[in-house]
Amino acid sequence: MKRKRSRSSVMNFAAFVCFLLALILIVFLRLSQIDRVIEWYHKYTDALSSFEQWIQQNGATWYSVAIILANFVLKAVIPWFPLSCICVACGVLFPAYYAIPINACGAALLFTIKYFWGKRFGGGNAEKLLAKNEKAENLVERNKLGSAVVLFFLRLFPCIPINAVSQLYGTSDIEYWKYLVVSLVGFSYKLFSYTIIGRSVYDPMSASFLLPFILLFLLSGLVLLAFNGVISLSKGEVNLG
Repeated sequence: MKRKRSRSSVMNFAAFVCFLLALILIVFLRLSQIDRVIEWYHKYTDALSSFEQWIQQNGATWYSVAIILANFVLKAVIPWFPLSCICVACGVLFPAYYAIPINACGAALLFTIKYFWGKRFGGGNAEKLLAKNEKAENLVERNKLGSAVVLFFLRLFPCIPINAVSQLYGTSDIEYWKYLVVSLVGFSYKLFSYTIIGRSVYDPMSASFLLPFILLFLLSGLVLLAFNGVISLSKGEVNLG
């Protein structure tokens, strides 16, 4: 019972932190409209303008596209560097109408590599972790690992390793194209948010920079609460009567 309460409390606290961060950013966005802050901020953005111009003239090349996609492939082998950094970097280099498709192609490459990696070599650490945790393994079996709904939810969930999920799904009976489409749709709000953040990095107090963070924190908090509720219902921790 202690473990159940601990898991539920941790997830609820994480959701609260996400909502709190979103609220802080909303307040910060409101403060950024004050005249004195705007006056100070213009001095800061002037220092970034020359760098932005250099990026626009020299950064957006086919060579840059190749490097971005290569980093997505590298992410499949070196999982410790964040996927968000690649998406943000792409947003810095390219306009959103180029950056979003490039990031989507890169994410599709990553999802594909780890899926077939799982088919060839098994589920790896995720499979071993499930095998050690009987409750988690039973939960996955009851909800069917091959289910597109479960996959979609896992792609929405914050902090779950993308590579681990992809490799684990390579061991399931889900069709590749179904897996790829659901993965991209589930990951789309993160991909879009990271790209817009990168595109607006030269204006960090703007709504276009802060709103994607607010969206990420709000959705992450909602997903955490929803996931906590689903687990509680599946384990009979919630009395609906």
